[in-house]
Amino acid sequence: MFKLFATLIDRCIFTIAFIFGVQFPEFIQQYSQRLSGHLNEALQQLTQFQLIADRHFDGNLAEMIQKYSANTEPSISETGALIVDTSNRVTNLQNHLISIEQADYFKRLYAFITEYDLPMAQATLEQYQLAIPIDFIALATGAFLALSLLIIIHSVIGCCKVTAHWLTKKPTNNEKVNEVTTKNI
Repeated sequence: MFKLFATLIDRCIFTIAFIFGVQFPEFIQQYSQRLSGHLNEALQQLTQFQLIADRHFDGNLAEMIQKYSANTEPSISETGALIVDTSNRVTNLQNHLISIEQADYFKRLYAFITEYDLPMAQATLEQYQLAIPIDFIALATGAFLALSLLIIIHSVIGCCKVTAHWLTKKPTNNEKVNEVTTKNI
């Protein structure tokens, strides 16, 4: 009866881990779509500043930033800082999007884990739509996560059993003789 219950729990854990693992590539996809939306918005803002630079600074955005930043009027100098921040944001979003979309799956996974934007990941999670993608990557991720979790669980259980057996083990006759011999020496 216990073995049947343990098998049933194993299968439930495997199924849940598999479903979770299949969701991970979909989450990265939805995250990259959100990232792309933020990039498009930042590019739109930067384009508006570039249009002003085209009209008044012969297209030189760096000169416009320098003049705005050097201005004594706080609202103008803060606008210069805003342009710099927007430009930096565009660069960062472009680099992050390229690292997630332009690589093979393992590089995308690594890029997501090491470079993710926490507020953007949280916003993606809040609006996440469950999906069951039926492609090799998703199925492989699900199977890998499920098998890894089961291996970890069974390894921990095995270690606990060995430790419990070792702690409750009664000495054999040979061990008693060795113990007596050691004491006599």
